[in-house]
Amino acid sequence: MATTFRAAIIGTGRIGSTYDDQIIDKKDPAFFQGEMRNDGLYTVHPINHAGSYQTTPGYELVAAANRGAEKLRTFGERWGVKATYTDYYKLLRDEKPDVVSITTQSPEKAEATIAAAEAGVKAIVVEKAMATSMAEADAMIAACERNGVFLAVDHPCRFSPLHRRARQLIESGAIGKLGIVTAYSVSGMLHVGTHTFDLMRFWGGDVTEIEARVPDYEPEKDIAASGMLWYKNGAIGLFDHVQRVVDGFEARGSEGYLTSSNHVGDGWLYKISPFFQAGSKWKHPNQLTVEPIIPEPHTMSTLQRLLTELYQTLTTGAPFISTGQDGAAALELGLACYASHLAGGPVKLPLADRSLRVPNR
Repeated sequence: MATTFRAAIIGTGRIGSTYDDQIIDKKDPAFFQGEMRNDGLYTVHPINHAGSYQTTPGYELVAAANRGAEKLRTFGERWGVKATYTDYYKLLRDEKPDVVSITTQSPEKAEATIAAAEAGVKAIVVEKAMATSMAEADAMIAACERNGVFLAVDHPCRFSPLHRRARQLIESGAIGKLGIVTAYSVSGMLHVGTHTFDLMRFWGGDVTEIEARVPDYEPEKDIAASGMLWYKNGAIGLFDHVQRVVDGFEARGSEGYLTSSNHVGDGWLYKISPFFQAGSKWKHPNQLTVEPIIPEPHTMSTLQRLLTELYQTLTTGAPFISTGQDGAAALELGLACYASHLAGGPVKLPLADRSLRVPNR
């Protein structure tokens, strides 16, 4: 008989319950195939945790906690969850769930994660950004390691078929040797910036140094920045949230480049090759061929895919693509933007000031 994990949600607000309500004309995943193909990050639903648990095999949503009693009551009625608590410590003691989603505001995530880890759950899924400081992230990871709990972070770019296919193309040498990764988005460097930095790490690997400017800097405020980072493998990265340009990502190598977007859902591979025969002294002009990046069919939401792969990790030991360490690395880059701004120059990683704190949603 297949294992079924008893799941609970701490935080019954937007991402826990109502995220998908803003979509007026929902489409079946089959709609986004063929001529209507769209691999956008949130094309397929549900994105909220309650709906994802209830539509992903291997899970039973049994309990929820929220400080607000009215929101909690509404959640219970909507999702058919009878075990609801205003005290998540009591939920953990009484219900003993196997898997817990932490979907609170970021300042509350560290305490809730540590409590769940010490309560003996098997796995925890934390929404991004996973914390407000590296000290909090370090404590969350340590608590999970100490108690043998698997910690996953919901960075949805890693569960996008389009971004995964782009990564495969980079690793296979489709654009030659990787030299630059660029990313454009909006908003603060923790709440939205963790998307940017996690995708940049997903494509380019570990980062050793970062330099950023924060034009409207205020202490303990999550604000837009732009800057540059240096990868361990010698490549560089450029990022901007200040100019508020259209969202997009690009990886450029010695033989071509590729692009993708969370919003549009299209990805393109640009291959550059010499126009003249091999051995010619002429290096120009070159030929450009353009082809769409075609990932596997987009049939699950990013959160359904996360839960599906987490189930395989818990039952078979399969590797998982978005761990607590990955989440912490993305958070660290966001915090390092502010550290760099304050220092007036580049800062090396790991971030020295683990107490630097920036509250975020």
